Amino acid sequence: MTPPSRFKRRDFLVGGALAGAALGGSIRGGEARAGVDDPSTDRKPLPFRECYCPAHFGNSYEAMWPRERAAHLAELKAMGFNRLGDWLVTTDARDPYTTDKAWHLGRVQLERKKQAFRDARALGLDLNLIVTPNHVYLDQLRPELEATKSSKIFGQLLCPSRPEARKIILNNFVHWCDDLADAGLRLSAFTAFAYDYGGCDCEACRPWVLTFARLMKEIHALAKERHPDIEPWFCSWWWTPEEHALVNDWAAREAPGWLQGMTMHIEYGQTHPKEVEVPEGCRKLAFVHIGYPDERSPEVYGRQGAVIAPNRLPKTLDELRARGFEGFQAYSEGVFDDANKAILAGLADGRFGSADEAMRAYAERYLGAKAESSKAWAAWLTRWGDAKSVPLPAAQTEFDRLAADAKPGWRLEHWRVKLEMERLDRAIGRPKPDEWTPEQLANADAWFATQEHLYRDIYRLGPVRHVLHPSFQPPSWRDSWIQATQAAPAPASPPDPSEA
Repeated sequence: MTPPSRFKRRDFLVGGALAGAALGGSIRGGEARAGVDDPSTDRKPLPFRECYCPAHFGNSYEAMWPRERAAHLAELKAMGFNRLGDWLVTTDARDPYTTDKAWHLGRVQLERKKQAFRDARALGLDLNLIVTPNHVYLDQLRPELEATKSSKIFGQLLCPSRPEARKIILNNFVHWCDDLADAGLRLSAFTAFAYDYGGCDCEACRPWVLTFARLMKEIHALAKERHPDIEPWFCSWWWTPEEHALVNDWAAREAPGWLQGMTMHIEYGQTHPKEVEVPEGCRKLAFVHIGYPDERSPEVYGRQGAVIAPNRLPKTLDELRARGFEGFQAYSEGVFDDANKAILAGLADGRFGSADEAMRAYAERYLGAKAESSKAWAAWLTRWGDAKSVPLPAAQTEFDRLAADAKPGWRLEHWRVKLEMERLDRAIGRPKPDEWTPEQLANADAWFATQEHLYRDIYRLGPVRHVLHPSFQPPSWRDSWIQATQAAPAPASPPDPSEA
């Protein structure tokens, strides 16, 4: 058997047309991008268009090898993004600065992230380091230094109110900032998260958001020694309006003009953040979750293949512009949200006026569609904002017609799989544990086999961890299936941390 060429391997992950992207070609199949950032155009671009692609938990960004990741970054730029964000992961890893063993997980992750940042800078993308300040490496945890946890405070956490723990936290940032600077990288900003792998609920740290804010101000002073232009940003993921008010009061009293950006949490199913004030002089940005369709469902994080939000994302951008927001961080956990990347970035940089326009260009670039077939592809793709409303088997018939002349690749295949998983899900229904028929059991087995094909053969993933594990937000019939088959213990599905 002839092994696949290196180009085909890379093409599988990023969909081809790489040279056009690297040379500044747009998602319109290589058309020049001249005038895209011209404020005189009808659709004024949002200046901050960041794709936050944390390479962690076994997702696509962690699984990609360096040349694949570089090619994917070129596609992000072609779509319209102008910034890259990544999280310096400590989860499940030991301190990479205490070993010279190149095979340690923490060191492997760190070296890959540095290479991705170098490739992003070579493309002209600005760099944002996402941080959760008191989340530390496994070998830095000590019982007497650990944080007090609660429903939304979890992870490998130290209490920053304990001097020895605070020293460990600060030393981690010194190591990271020095390492990145020594690699020739300069950060444009950091975005600090108070929660979701951060926090401490001890009496000394309450209220946590103020302990967090003061800690990050101290960290920023250290970071500026090697990254003089780095801006401090916060993300208000899981913040309450009361916590916003506390930080606003703190900023006015202790740090006027210091905080440069607030990336504001948009809750699931919503199209704008809560109406809260930000500190004076702080730009308003939005944290836009692109990992689910128009409404939240078990489709989140690619468990059933591709996702698309053709109604939610354009409305989100309209509302952000109307409220004076300057941009966003698009939160992505893998390549399954590829269509949402193209919609969000393409509309935000002013090239497209609708999801339909963006998907027509997407079909031309990635599926090899011509003018007429691109219209049909756009109509087919945008129906999937609500998977349960897609007519079957008519959608399968139309897909088969369009796919017959399409460019092969993972983008085509993950839609093919989505169709099959949706068909199987509907055929299974919602049986009680004592109502399963042999046909439904066979369909459930086929559903799991198809999901495994999606993860291994299409997305090329290995073991996925934490919130990306398939046990989080499984199909609604899974617990009943477990009870019916006794294939595994039958308690309710484990809680999803993002529900906190």
